[in-house]
Amino acid sequence: MTESNQSHVTGNGDQAQSRSEKWGVVFLCHGSQRGTSPAECSCSWNNGTGDLPSWCRHCPSTPEGLGKAAQKLQSILTDDQASVLLSCLEFIEPHPEQAVRQLAGQGLEQIVVIPYLLGHGKHATLEMDEVLDDVRAQNPEVEVCLTEGLGSDPRLADLILERIRDLGSGAELQGSVDEKVGILLVKAGTRTQYDDCQWFEELAQMVENRLGSGYTVAIAQSHYGDPTMDAAGELLVKEHGVSSIVCVPYIFFPGMILSRNVLGGMDSLQERYPDIRMSVTPPLGVDNRLLAVAADRVQEAWGKQAPGRGS
Repeated sequence: MTESNQSHVTGNGDQAQSRSEKWGVVFLCHGSQRGTSPAECSCSWNNGTGDLPSWCRHCPSTPEGLGKAAQKLQSILTDDQASVLLSCLEFIEPHPEQAVRQLAGQGLEQIVVIPYLLGHGKHATLEMDEVLDDVRAQNPEVEVCLTEGLGSDPRLADLILERIRDLGSGAELQGSVDEKVGILLVKAGTRTQYDDCQWFEELAQMVENRLGSGYTVAIAQSHYGDPTMDAAGELLVKEHGVSSIVCVPYIFFPGMILSRNVLGGMDSLQERYPDIRMSVTPPLGVDNRLLAVAADRVQEAWGKQAPGRGS
C-alpha cells in the first residue's frame, strides 16, 4: 500500500450525483466486549505496586471507545452530509448487514463502509469482501462502496510518537549514539497470507525518521504471523545493540490481545534479556488523528462516486 490511500468503490457516478447529497456511513469495526479493567492494559505491566502509573490514560473499554470514535467521525463529516452508524463484525450490534438496513430505512440510498481497522489482515480483506457481497445481495436497492482501512499515514506516525512520550523522559527513552533505544511497534496478529505488513514497515520508517538518530524501530505481530515479538526483540538487541526497548501496542483499546499476547510477549523478552530496560506505552485509544484519517477515507470514496464532493 502507498500513502495515496486508494478507495474501492462500485456503482455509477452519474446516478450518485442525481441523488440526495447525504450518505450513510457504516463505521465498521472488529468489536469486543473487553478492556474494562486496567489489568488488561499497559498500566499493569511490571507494576508491582498496583497503583496506576502517572502516564495512565484511563483507556475506555472497546464498546465505549468505539462509540466515542463514531461520534467524532460524525462530527467531522457533519450531520448535513452523513449519517454515521457504528457496526461491528463481532460482539457488538448492529452487524454490517443490519447497519445497512438501518441506514436504508432512513431513506439513504448511498452508503460507504469504512473499515476502522489498523491492518490489512483477514478482517480487512477476505472477510470484508464476503461482508460486502452479503450486504449488496440483501440490499440491491442500495449503492454500497468500500474504503480501505487506516493503513500508513503520517498522522498515525505522530500519534505513535505521542504515545512514546506519554511515558515521560526516563532514561530508557533518551536515545544517543552510545545508548540506543529500540522501539518495538506491535500490531494485532494476522496470518502472513493475509497481510505482508508492508504498510506497517512504511509506518515504522516514518516513526524512525521522526525520532532521529539514537533510535531504531522494529515491527512485530502479537501472534499468528511474522515477524514475531521474539524475532523483533532479537533484531533490536543483537543486531542494533539497543540498551532499552519501548513497546508500542498498535492497538485501539485494552483487552485480551494487549494483556495476553503483547504484554505476555514482553514478559518473555524481559526474561530473555534481563539487562535491557523495557517499558510499554498506552494503546492508541480514541484520538482525533485516527478519525481524521478515517474521514479522509470516506471523503475519497465520496469523491470517486460524485466527483468534486470529496475535495
